[in-house]
Amino acid sequence: MNTDQSFLIEGGMPLHGTVRCSGAKNSILPLVAAAIAVRDVVTFQNVADISDLRSLLALVETMGVKIVSFEGGELTLDSRGPVEPRVENTNGYSLRGTQTLVGALLARERRAMLPSLGGCSIGARPIDLHIKGLRAMGTHFEWKEGYLIGQAPSLKACDVYLDFPSVGATENLLLAAALAEGTTRVFNAAQEPEVYDLISFLNKAGARIVPVFPFGFRVEGVGELHGASHRVIGDRIEASTLMMAVAITQGEARIAGVDARHIWSIIAKLRETGAVVEVEGDDAVIVKGVTGYRSTDVRTLTFPGFPTDAQPQMMAYLTLAKGNSVIVESIFENRFGAILELERMGARIKVTEETAIIEGVDALNSATVQAKDLRGGAALILAGLAAAGSTTVKSIHHVDRGYEALEAKLAQLGARVTRVNQMEA
Repeated sequence: MNTDQSFLIEGGMPLHGTVRCSGAKNSILPLVAAAIAVRDVVTFQNVADISDLRSLLALVETMGVKIVSFEGGELTLDSRGPVEPRVENTNGYSLRGTQTLVGALLARERRAMLPSLGGCSIGARPIDLHIKGLRAMGTHFEWKEGYLIGQAPSLKACDVYLDFPSVGATENLLLAAALAEGTTRVFNAAQEPEVYDLISFLNKAGARIVPVFPFGFRVEGVGELHGASHRVIGDRIEASTLMMAVAITQGEARIAGVDARHIWSIIAKLRETGAVVEVEGDDAVIVKGVTGYRSTDVRTLTFPGFPTDAQPQMMAYLTLAKGNSVIVESIFENRFGAILELERMGARIKVTEETAIIEGVDALNSATVQAKDLRGGAALILAGLAAAGSTTVKSIHHVDRGYEALEAKLAQLGARVTRVNQMEA
């Protein structure tokens, strides 16, 4: 995928129509890792064709996993052959999704060797919680020559309390515990829908994982897992982005393919601003934007709180709200990377540590701006949709990491968004 591409956006067009979300980015990456632990053929449906997934597939293929097919949103993997527990970062991957390979490889090979992780520059994502829990299960860890090396002669069940309900740490522990000896209990575990999606797949493959009230899981280790087929849940962050795109352009559209229970915090905040959001059936919402919508306050939290992955998009939306809005980013300390670019478009935002105060303006102006990370890039696209004139969003390879054909979906709603080479922008 060309990393020197931009989106050219002709703004000021209200969005109308119907669009369907793709499968969740934050589900498919740990699901691919889980396929390694299964040692069999697995098939996933509703899979988004995004660059982060393509990078991960290329990586696991070098480890010995066979990519049987990936077409029409269906991905089939075969991990019955030998799998190399050492992950080589020979292609310069910048991919946080590799972290769950630790739990999967320990479950399968009792050994894992991973290079330091990459991803968006949005703040520290320490893996201390992962190591702490896996160490309690009998894994010895050491850092050597830029690699995290984990070895577990045997994985023993234990009780693990997470100091923070980390999604990645929870997923790693579930993967390792699924094939450990005895019954493991994980307390203060992440409750994100993507975690439950992983559990759903693992249970189909023969794992025995059940929720423990409150905010925990009990995992009864089994001797082996078997092949299974699983449909990935809809991407709640993509749905949130599309909802705010409709609202900021004062349009009206139906967003399908998402469970409303996964986006209640988004629905609530949009309603607070005056936007109309209706839930339709089990997998769709209808959003209607309004003129002169109101300001609101947002604090990012773990699920079911407001997701940090939707915070930059909400910030873009609130730049045009009447009054002052306050956003507190409590998950990642560097997730205000889009502010300078939004200010180039006329936004008024003041930042103090983890707090941003947004003074609503009457209009945004078009400009040439640059995406610095995945969700910040999405925020700039939303701002461009609302601004009069032509806006160019550069470095959209960040956006391609987590959104499948975003310009096509926006165009389906009537937006004028074109992918161009940067020298053409």
